[in-house]
Amino acid sequence: MNKTTKTAVVVLLALLLWMSSGFFQNNTTSSNVNSLKIDNEDKIIKVRARKIYSELKQSNVLIQGRTESSRDVLVASETNGIVKEIFVKKGEFVKKNQILCKLSTDSRRAKLDEAKALMLQKKLEWDASKVLVEKGYRSQTKAAGSKAAYDASKALVIQMEEELENINIRSPFDGFFNDNIAEIGDFLSIGMPCGQVVDYNPILVIGQVSEQEIKKIRPGVQGFAILSTGEKLDGKLSYVSKTADSRTRTFRIELEISNTNFEVKDGITAELFIPTKKVQAHLIPPSSLTLDSEGKIGVRHISNNNEVVFSGVEIIGDQKEMIWVTGLPEEVTLITIGQEFVLEGQKVNFTLEALN
Repeated sequence: MNKTTKTAVVVLLALLLWMSSGFFQNNTTSSNVNSLKIDNEDKIIKVRARKIYSELKQSNVLIQGRTESSRDVLVASETNGIVKEIFVKKGEFVKKNQILCKLSTDSRRAKLDEAKALMLQKKLEWDASKVLVEKGYRSQTKAAGSKAAYDASKALVIQMEEELENINIRSPFDGFFNDNIAEIGDFLSIGMPCGQVVDYNPILVIGQVSEQEIKKIRPGVQGFAILSTGEKLDGKLSYVSKTADSRTRTFRIELEISNTNFEVKDGITAELFIPTKKVQAHLIPPSSLTLDSEGKIGVRHISNNNEVVFSGVEIIGDQKEMIWVTGLPEEVTLITIGQEFVLEGQKVNFTLEALN
């Protein structure tokens, strides 16, 4: 064997030895890869699942809103005058027709007395005219003139009495004196406000409904609202606007809620749930919700051949610690634990949870 042949044999033996050593060194890695392939194909991940079935459930439109007083009025003066007294403090409850502010009398009392004296004079003239007409000493025309003058004097008395009464600025309804806009000594002309009265019973929860949702909503239905403070309040949908806001293209709705104890305040953020129609829905734990690659909310469930399926869902309500969703088949094997570690189309093994 010549030198060249010997060199070739040595290189070949060295190469074989190196390849052999690499095989044994990477045996564990190869084994892991093969194991992973087996797991990926047969039983990648064991997940926990639950059989759930659809039920007929009331569907709701969810609307973001806030509480609002049912009535809010600036109580204005009906005459001119200087504020003499303010009888209530800011935040006090007031009854209908209760005096809030009083203006100075000025010459109103004197004008009323003058009108009453004139009315008395005209009455005497009218009485005398009737007697003279009966005796034939006065014509019916002059008697009619006396009657007209008497009637005008009575009207003037009524006008002066109303003018005097108008110095008392009264509450138009039961409510709270939310703010005293005028102060003692301020001059109020006709139409200037003395204060603000707000009615909180009933209280409204208002919201804006999109063009797509408004066709589902009808006034008169019973709905409910969940306040940011945690309270759940039932009420009736008392108003649905027929005209969209020109800027937002949304429609105002009002849910009317009893508030006899005035515990619900004005301006609290709320979520309105307005019933629309009954749909087939599933009651699932919130923890089973996940997102697909496009960010769509849904759940992962298992098909008949043990493959993972993603289905988008819509949340329509809650019940204790569970939520109602639509968008799933009538019967579903829902993945409840492990849904974040599997992908659509992947085969899985699962263990069914016992029903509570």
